[in-house]
Amino acid sequence: MDRELPLVTVLTPVHNGAAHIEECIESVLGQTYADWSYIVLDNASTDATPELAERLARMDSRVRHLRFEELVDATENHNRAIAAMDGDSVYCKFVQGDDWLFPDCLERMVARAESAESIGVVGSYRLCESVVDLVGLPYGTEIANGKAVLRQSLLGGPYVTGSPTSTLLRSELVRSRTPAFFDGRYWHNDTDALYWLLARCDFGYVHQVLTFSRRQPGARSSFSERVGTYSPENIRFLLRYGPVALAPAEYRRQLALELRGYVAWHARQVPKPSRARDPEFFHFHSRAADSILAESNGDLRVRAAMRIVKALLARGRVRVGRSRAR
Repeated sequence: MDRELPLVTVLTPVHNGAAHIEECIESVLGQTYADWSYIVLDNASTDATPELAERLARMDSRVRHLRFEELVDATENHNRAIAAMDGDSVYCKFVQGDDWLFPDCLERMVARAESAESIGVVGSYRLCESVVDLVGLPYGTEIANGKAVLRQSLLGGPYVTGSPTSTLLRSELVRSRTPAFFDGRYWHNDTDALYWLLARCDFGYVHQVLTFSRRQPGARSSFSERVGTYSPENIRFLLRYGPVALAPAEYRRQLALELRGYVAWHARQVPKPSRARDPEFFHFHSRAADSILAESNGDLRVRAAMRIVKALLARGRVRVGRSRAR
């Protein structure tokens, strides 16, 4: 590059991450790319996270440890990270406290982002525990139309965006989303934020494993798998972004497919004893059905499907009441 290297702000929102925070921070300290600042946002941790973060921050003046005494949910802590981002940063890079970066991650992602001003998001292959994923673009594709990537995701994949650790974002675009980059009305608000970006910019891609992510017991992903958050959120994403990324007939077909799948899935849940013992299941899906209805603009197919979903949830609640009465 002929000009000065662009500043990257690396952000790690964390709560009680002592098990892996050293590995996470050290992976940033070990980057081959040098022009970065790093902010660790400690969300009222009660374990050794503050001490570990402070010790590692003393090793490099580019690292800051911001301690918050008020515990907030993960979404708000991620939005606090955006608010704390350096004003001069051209790009921002989340690294979750359980994850880490390969040494050339920033160097290669920034190089791809700098290759075209239209690129607002950069992704790469990811090592998710022992599996390499996010490989859904043809080899050699370095820049993809953002709406084409969004379309691919809305139609069921293959997916290439992953978790916040998996991507590099253009800071100007991140700052432009108000009132908050991560929309707390969505459970999978990291996916919503990426879809929002892809509707507005191109997607840069590096065909190399650059990030590592792990699943932790009790994390949001565990809740999602237990309760089944993906299907209703996919319907909401389709309602929100489908008219932008899909052709009208394609959008109608995919919406019908998603609605049928969601209704059929609920019908299979009614007789399961595990559902009768899980009030969080009923709470989440009741709210999800209401949200889908609110975002459907009166679509008759959506209204009919959500009536069935609500009826199936009511049958499940009756089973809960009967099981408790025994």
